[in-house]
Amino acid sequence: MAENNWYKIVNTFTPEQPANLDDVILRDRATRQFGKVLFPDMDLLPSTALWEREVEDHTYFGVRIVEPSKSPYTVARLLAAAAIERNVVPIILSRVDYCGLEQFGFRIERIPDEEAAARSAEAEVGKFWNFAIVIDGHDVARLS
Repeated sequence: MAENNWYKIVNTFTPEQPANLDDVILRDRATRQFGKVLFPDMDLLPSTALWEREVEDHTYFGVRIVEPSKSPYTVARLLAAAAIERNVVPIILSRVDYCGLEQFGFRIERIPDEEAAARSAEAEVGKFWNFAIVIDGHDVARLS
């Protein structure tokens, strides 16, 4: 996917910001902490293999889809943001006929549903694209 296509996905979002009602309603009360912990607190650092290439080169990573997402829009938005921010290219490894990410222009590689054949196919596709990592699609959806 060309870099401009990532911007097409992101440009479909509205720039309007909703008013924070907590500031209006809970003016005199303490509010709860916002946000989620996306990376566990541990001694290990994230792999540098994802970003050790030249600036012009892309790093490819696989996104394993074993069932269609309830919100492919959310997954596409997060993957497009990662692609723009880190100069990475997600390759979708789909075990289902239609995973929902096709409409956004992602590269979809069809993987067999049977586990042994799926592992073999993922390894072959991973060698072709030189994946830095393969992540599960349901983990991406949980980040939203």
